[in-house]
Order: sequence, then structure tokens, then C-alpha cells
Amino acid sequence: MDREVRMKEERDHAAAHGAANAVVHALGPRDVVFVTGATGFLGGAVVRRLHARGIETHALVRRPTEAGELAALGVELHAGDLVDRPSVLAACARGAERARELGGRLYVVHSGALISYKTREREQAVAINVEGTRYVLEAARKENAARLLFVSSVVAVGESKDGRAIDETAPFDLGRLGVHYTDTKRAAEELVLATRDALDVVVVNPGAIFGPATGKSNTLKFLKQIAAGKGPFLAPPGAISVVGIDDTAEGTLLALERGRRGERYILVERFLPTRALFATIARAVGGRGARFTAPRALLSIAIPFVRAWDVLFPIDFAPPEALKMLGLELRLDASKARRELGWSPRPFDDVLRDTAAELRRRGELP
Repeated sequence: MDREVRMKEERDHAAAHGAANAVVHALGPRDVVFVTGATGFLGGAVVRRLHARGIETHALVRRPTEAGELAALGVELHAGDLVDRPSVLAACARGAERARELGGRLYVVHSGALISYKTREREQAVAINVEGTRYVLEAARKENAARLLFVSSVVAVGESKDGRAIDETAPFDLGRLGVHYTDTKRAAEELVLATRDALDVVVVNPGAIFGPATGKSNTLKFLKQIAAGKGPFLAPPGAISVVGIDDTAEGTLLALERGRRGERYILVERFLPTRALFATIARAVGGRGARFTAPRALLSIAIPFVRAWDVLFPIDFAPPEALKMLGLELRLDASKARRELGWSPRPFDDVLRDTAAELRRRGELP
């Protein structure tokens, strides 16, 4: 189907059904939200927003003793792991029990995932991203959750083929790469959406998230590399869709409350050619951007050699599957989230400026 026809059908459907369902789940002080991935970059930001609104939050964490920031917010911590089905079921059950005590409803935000391109972590990615999602869905259905929101990714949507931005109706075409992160996030998303008749579910697909993280963050690591003058000389071809952490957390909660059942919402502020993104970051943090864009043929030549080396000496920094992701045209359109959720992300330049200011305040940037 032609892209313009698909987009028109999507707009017509939203006009017919979106207004009536604009606010179907308004979180209140008696409701409880059960969160996975709460110690992560986005999960932590979501929890902080829930805390600011006075919403009781329960979180599944592997090591509660290392989740001091969550405990300080009053989050109810439940020891467990996404690969451990009984712990997922028990934690969600406790959240549901507490919601009943308060006379409210249970909501689930499933943001826990393994973000990795390391070859040796393929099986672990399946266990966490796919089977873990299956356990969370089972728990949510068992406890009659009012709604489950799943945090997916733009890599589960697809790639632009003609330079124009794609939306939620685009056919998924990245399975050809054989990248386990992409494949497992897509598989998990399909599991979630397959339950839409039995369980009220909604999905968000964030782009590359930027902000002043306090823990591990690939984008934060890259900002520091560029500020230190260690950014790449060559930029990969392709484009990347970007968004700020606070805007992503806000979009996630808007989708939880206002999203239409069984729908996906892309959360990106804009997309930039990779070299332009590096230059934008360099202006915000200092350092230098890439001077040239690498030809696509160079990536095709490099991947087989890197794959052979990885077999003998496992690579952490740029494993073969990460190289496969370079050069993709990840040009995504978030018009649906803006239109249906009332989502209004800040300009990406402002996000980078404020991120750099905060990192300097913390002494993490010169």
C-alpha cells in the first residue's frame, strides 16, 4: 500500500476513534504502577515522574541493595529478574494486592531489556527481551492489570527507503540484518500486541535517548568521547532519530494514560544525518565532530573481517552486530504521538545544551 494512503487511513482512524479515547486511563493517587527496568535510564526517569505525581510505584530489581535512589523515592522494591518467572509473577501480584488495598487499579510499565550487540549475549537477549516479556504479560493478565505499556524501540519499526520519514505503519524490514537486539525487541513487541484482545496494551518506540544519565548510557558515553576530542574521524552514513530523556519519560506516561489500546507510538523529536548529529553534539559539548562521512561500501567490507575476529577474540566496543546497525536510515516520524497524545518534545538542541550544562555542573565535562 502506498505510504500516503496508509498515513491517510491512520489519520482517519485517529479522527474517528482517537478523540473518544483521548484520556482513557487517568492515573490517580489510589493506583499502583509496577515497573520493570526501573534502574535503567528511561525506567528511572519514568519512576521519578510517577513519584512527583504521588503515584505509588513498585519495581522489579535484581539487587534491591543497589537501588538506593529508588528506595529514597519510596519505591517498593521487589527482588527478582526478568528471566525468573516466579519472581516476576510474585512482584506483580504484590503490586496488584496493594492496588486493591488502596481501592485503585494496577498498571504495568515494562521497560526492562538487555540493550546489547555483543555476539556472546544473543541467548541472554532472547531470555530477557522475549521470554521476560512473556512473563510480564502473563503476570499482568493474571492480576487483571488495567493496562500494560511496553517500551520498544525505533529499531522495531523499520528503515526509511527513500529519505522520507516513516511512521508506525511502515513494514518491519530490519530482520534481514540478523541483529539479536533488533530481532528480540521486535519479537517482544509482537508478543505484546498479540494480546491486545485479552489485555489493554500500548507500545512506545523511542529513538536514541539523550540526557544527563547518572548510570550507564551509550549516548552519555558518546557525548563524553566527543567532548574529550575522541570522537570518530569518519561518521557512518545514514540517519538517527533522537529525543531527550525527559520527553521520552513524559511520552511514555502520556501513552500509558492516553494511548489507544493496541497502538504503537513513535517517540522522537527529529532525525539527523549521522555526521550532522556528531556536529550538533560537538557544538553543545565542545570537542570535534566527524570530518567526513564513510562510504557505505567501507562498512560492507569491514563487517566480514570483524565477524571473523570476533569469533577468536570477542569484541565489546564495536561487535559485528553493532556495525550492521551503522548506516541505517532511521528516519522516524512522531506525528501520531504529537497528535493523539498531546506530546510536545523539546527541541533537540535545547536538550543537548541542558545536558552539557548539567554534566559540567557535575564535573563530568570540561
